[in-house]
Amino acid sequence: MDVAVASPAESAAEPGSGFLRCFGRQMKLLREAAGLTQPELGARVGYGEAQIAAVEQGRRIPKPEMVDAVGLAVSGQGVLMAMKGEVERARHPSFLREFVRLEAEAVELHAYDAQVVNGLLENEEYARAVFAMWRPLLDEDTVAQRLAARLDRQNLLARRPARRAMRGGGRRGHIRVHPRLEAG
Repeated sequence: MDVAVASPAESAAEPGSGFLRCFGRQMKLLREAAGLTQPELGARVGYGEAQIAAVEQGRRIPKPEMVDAVGLAVSGQGVLMAMKGEVERARHPSFLREFVRLEAEAVELHAYDAQVVNGLLENEEYARAVFAMWRPLLDEDTVAQRLAARLDRQNLLARRPARRAMRGGGRRGHIRVHPRLEAG
């Protein structure tokens, strides 16, 4: 019988895993070195004490804005900012991380979904309903984290293509831009 085991890289950024606990410990050490309590840090960066505590314990994945704000508030000398990329990767479940990476680099995305709305096209209400029906059931924190990550991915739809798709014309040397890209 084959058993699939997550690689250390995949499991390293699961909620509650070693990476997030390590990030939280670093944040706590920097906060304490700056002489701040959790409520004081929360007030400085615009987050509640519970959110600060949850991140320090590795139970919540901080948004990139929080990482930046905390790094500045505690004079972290870039320690937290250096981990921001891994924190961002941790926002997605391990099975989705490679797809999200490729999706971010893609110039085009072709998808056929007959029974569901593609994740990039879901509105918040639909996406919340999808996560609420997940089996086994997800706790509210996990639903909130995955919902925020999915909605953040929709920023890909607003970016301009890195290059324009070209089609060859009937005459030698004649190239025309695809009409849909002209309107964009």
